[in-house]
Amino acid sequence: MKRRSRAESLRIGRRIAERRRQLGMSQESLADRLGVSRQLIGAVESGRSLPSVWVALELARALNTTVEDLFGVVQEEAVRWGDPDFDPAPGLRVRFARVDGQLVAYPLKKREAAAPVDGMVGLSGYPEPLSPECFQAADRTVAIAGCDPALTILREWAAETGAPVRIASFTRGSEPAVRAMAEGRVHLAGVHGAVFSMLEDIRKSSPPSGGTKSGFPEPLVCIHFARWEVGIAVAPANPKGVTGLEDLARPDLRWVSRPAGTAVGRLYEETLARLPEIEVRWSPVEADDHIRAAEMIASGMADAGLTTSFAAHLFNLSFLPVEEHSFDLLVPLRRLAEPPVSILADLLRTAAFRRQMETLWGYDVSRLGDVSEVEGAIR
Repeated sequence: MKRRSRAESLRIGRRIAERRRQLGMSQESLADRLGVSRQLIGAVESGRSLPSVWVALELARALNTTVEDLFGVVQEEAVRWGDPDFDPAPGLRVRFARVDGQLVAYPLKKREAAAPVDGMVGLSGYPEPLSPECFQAADRTVAIAGCDPALTILREWAAETGAPVRIASFTRGSEPAVRAMAEGRVHLAGVHGAVFSMLEDIRKSSPPSGGTKSGFPEPLVCIHFARWEVGIAVAPANPKGVTGLEDLARPDLRWVSRPAGTAVGRLYEETLARLPEIEVRWSPVEADDHIRAAEMIASGMADAGLTTSFAAHLFNLSFLPVEEHSFDLLVPLRRLAEPPVSILADLLRTAAFRRQMETLWGYDVSRLGDVSEVEGAIR
């Protein structure tokens, strides 16, 4: 048979495996009919090998179909790139999820760079799966964008317990997370702070499609995750005498910078709007999550910065509370009925997962898993 690309071989293998399963046949029984080894059938279905012309003819006969149907040109499934701020490059490792029926590829970078993957970006710049099983994994994956480090616990706990859903979590500030959810790049958005204003901003920048009282183009529901404090982390014992966000004006303090669109970034902006025009000394690099913000202070890269009480506790930093926030998972109502999302919602309400969350310092999980309609500001 003519030479095929790795991606095309995978798609052919998936087609053969699906046809075999439709007929209720095992790999062993199919191999017996053809007089070949089960290992050969496994290699063909996994895309590692293409059969000879004779085996292809016998496969078509055994599967009650035609060679053309099995080995003809395979329509390539469109894959959407999940991170508009990070261009695909050959060799980049990716994970897949299916959102609103479309396969989405997410680059694994920074702390996620060494995690197990579903595929890689090929020389053409197109994400290619490692095996047909990666498509099955994508079908049971829930993609969540958010900044709560406890999403890592959710992801790993689901994997360790053999839950029938896979969690793919990606670090994003609240506003970028909501935009990713609205654009169909993730299933759920993890948010905290002034959520209603974020929804309003996104509604204003999006084409009208029948707005609701939430200010979002479609009905949303909120799955409660946890409550925790946001405040200022400083070195142990607060040697520089930081008293509050008004100290942004102090020239002797370097503050941790956070990306635009994060809830704590908005808190900085609200404070600066109340102060006379000042020039803040920001850290030379931004912290993309709460733990990184605390780590920068602990290492001396900054003197102070907004983060969570949990992150400050991890690095033995002193902490000045500013606000209590509710971290919630937003999801369009229609997606709540989809099997992976529905399974996730059920997992959040289990006693076993609650016990995991209760071990986190500073977390209030008394409403973990509660579902409510989004009507206005959430704090």
